[in-house]
Amino acid sequence: MSAQLLWVLLLARELGASSYGAFSGVIALALAMSGFAGLGQGLRMYQDAARVPELLADRWGQASRVLMWSGAGLAVMFMAVAHGMFVGAGWPLLTAVAISELVLAPVVSLVAFAYASRGWMGRAAAVPVILSVMRILAVVAVALLPGGASIGVYAWLHLLATGVTAVVSCVICMSELNIANVDRGLDRSDVWAGLGFSAIQASGLALGSMDKAFALRWGGEALAGNYIAAYRFISVAVLPVDSLMMAALPHLFRAGAGRTKAGRMLLTLAVATGGYGILMGVAVWWAAGLLPWLLGPSFGAALDAARMLAVYVPLYCMRTLGTNALLGFGWKRWRFGCELLALAAMGCMAAWRIPAAGLAGAVEALLAAEVVLLLLIWGGVFFRVLYRPWGRA
Repeated sequence: MSAQLLWVLLLARELGASSYGAFSGVIALALAMSGFAGLGQGLRMYQDAARVPELLADRWGQASRVLMWSGAGLAVMFMAVAHGMFVGAGWPLLTAVAISELVLAPVVSLVAFAYASRGWMGRAAAVPVILSVMRILAVVAVALLPGGASIGVYAWLHLLATGVTAVVSCVICMSELNIANVDRGLDRSDVWAGLGFSAIQASGLALGSMDKAFALRWGGEALAGNYIAAYRFISVAVLPVDSLMMAALPHLFRAGAGRTKAGRMLLTLAVATGGYGILMGVAVWWAAGLLPWLLGPSFGAALDAARMLAVYVPLYCMRTLGTNALLGFGWKRWRFGCELLALAAMGCMAAWRIPAAGLAGAVEALLAAEVVLLLLIWGGVFFRVLYRPWGRA
């Protein structure tokens, strides 16, 4: 949490609201597309190795191979889409973001999945922390350069930090988990199994990222900078819930395979995540007053956005538990459909409300999507997991 918060604060202060909004909006589009990197083979590795540890090496080989060529293809596609969507973004910026977020960052996620599949949750959680620390060093480096910080220079240092983290963490992970280079190809069944995970990974990442791209597209750089800064400040508060879900997911995978009962586990997790979400929502509403002081005068509007987003914290906590429950029990199509509907609701609300209400409209679009998703997801959890616990999608 500290590393994420420090990275956001330093980067926002160095770039200012407009440049920070431009960079983060472009990054958000890349993150939305990164769900297709690897075509779901990383999550498939996580599931299969959590159930049968001996499959880790085979699944790692498949996932890393697909990750290489799919990431390169997505990078080219991203640059074409982003160039048309964000007129002011130059090719050097788009190239740095494409390589960083679509080729290298998915490797970091793959390493975290590998550790988590073996139950090494400390290392699984440490990998993204290391990435945040490296990106903090990139911000410090760009601040020390003569002439001050610029979005273009930081983008390349951001790429360098991501690349070093990806390579080093991958080498260490393969050594610690004794993962040999297994040259196993993929057949049709392997690809089909991964695509189900890819769909929900893509929809989940798009849902968590496209609001920033929408803010930049329909609100401009300054509005996007204030909105994204407020969102990043709030999102730090839900990181413990994401870590809890990472720890719980192997158990949910095993429960989905019929080894344990889910009702008591879900009730315990619901009490923990719901209670935490309410308490942390109150805490971030109070702490939002620090934002203009922490980020600088160009982020004055982020205060009101952050206080509106305090409601997002308990909503996110409960819906992310539901989405992981559906994933663990194999109801990937239901989750995918729910997330697509929520994303459509967000896009429609953003196109309508941001031009009319500005920053408040961006917040309204996100909250509307979260409410829609929460209702749909927990309807699915009740009818497809608790009411009929042994079904499959």
